[in-house]
Amino acid sequence: MVNNANVPDKGPAFMAVTGVLAGIAFLLVVYRLIHGWTFRKAIYTDDILIACSMCVQIITTVTGDLANHYGFGRHKADIARTGGHLVVALKYFWLFQVFYKLVLCLTKLSFLTFYLRIFPSKRFHQICYATIAVIICGVFGFVLATIFQCIPVAGSWEKNLPAKCINNAWFRWWWAGYNTATDIWICLLPMPLLARLQLDTVRKVGVMLMFAIGLFVCVTSIVRITALVQSVSTTDPTWGSWDALLWSAIEANTGIICACLPFLKHPIKQMFPRLFSSFDSKITHSRPTYKLSALSNRGHRSHHNGEWQNLESSKVGTGSVGRGSVGAGSEDAIVPGHIMMKTDISLQTERIEESHYPERR
Repeated sequence: MVNNANVPDKGPAFMAVTGVLAGIAFLLVVYRLIHGWTFRKAIYTDDILIACSMCVQIITTVTGDLANHYGFGRHKADIARTGGHLVVALKYFWLFQVFYKLVLCLTKLSFLTFYLRIFPSKRFHQICYATIAVIICGVFGFVLATIFQCIPVAGSWEKNLPAKCINNAWFRWWWAGYNTATDIWICLLPMPLLARLQLDTVRKVGVMLMFAIGLFVCVTSIVRITALVQSVSTTDPTWGSWDALLWSAIEANTGIICACLPFLKHPIKQMFPRLFSSFDSKITHSRPTYKLSALSNRGHRSHHNGEWQNLESSKVGTGSVGRGSVGAGSEDAIVPGHIMMKTDISLQTERIEESHYPERR
């Protein structure tokens, strides 16, 4: 046995980074569930999927930590003499690859079902359902290929077995390409709909940036591809594949975090009210009136704290006439003498002066 302090070991760094990110992701998922139940009185499919993704990610984090405990992050030649076990380390690495793919699948499905909940367009729904089918079928195929990459399966970690294995380098590149392409597609999918919203430029850009948070996942996916260059060509897997292992864990946690960030709008607004009031003031002075899509009675998701709501093709403009004071979930009742306005939180009406109706004089 040698002094471990004299052996290069990147394992502790992996445990620290993944522990922090997994902790942040877990807290955000818990907040999202509490937030949904408290304010909407409902937990939707996208919430359940991201919660399932977090549960699998906890397992993924544990298997990654165990892989590092038994040898990943150290040179293969140093593992046995530092108390590690190469076969066990490779076995946990094999498990990590399976669970990691499941995490990404569930996170992507959470994004897509979230889109289905807030966008009422029938054609958009068809595209989302087609994307869901591609994600499920693709990940199912890649997971099966990961499990049975060697026959017998134990050949994935028992390198001395006379096993027949697939070309691991090509398999990893195919998965990286598929994963990155679907990340970019899911991130850009709602942008055409958002670009057509009849909002002032500042608010429209803000909404689009909120949905573009998923680009962070694309960035980590692309960085992971660069780490694969060394991983697929190394003869020292526990050292050469460590960067790919780390960025895989970062990518999985980042996806969950990004899926939950839009739900932080309300607490951030409560923490920095002056920032939001200043932002709203600039919008009001730059363009006091604009059209907004009306809320759909058929697919409306009511949220009095300003969460995303379903949009409908009919428009509510500053020339629309309404009656009384209308809540965010009320039917649009029309009567002369009032003008309907849409705010971040609710629909309300304001009385129009008699001078606006010359026919009544």
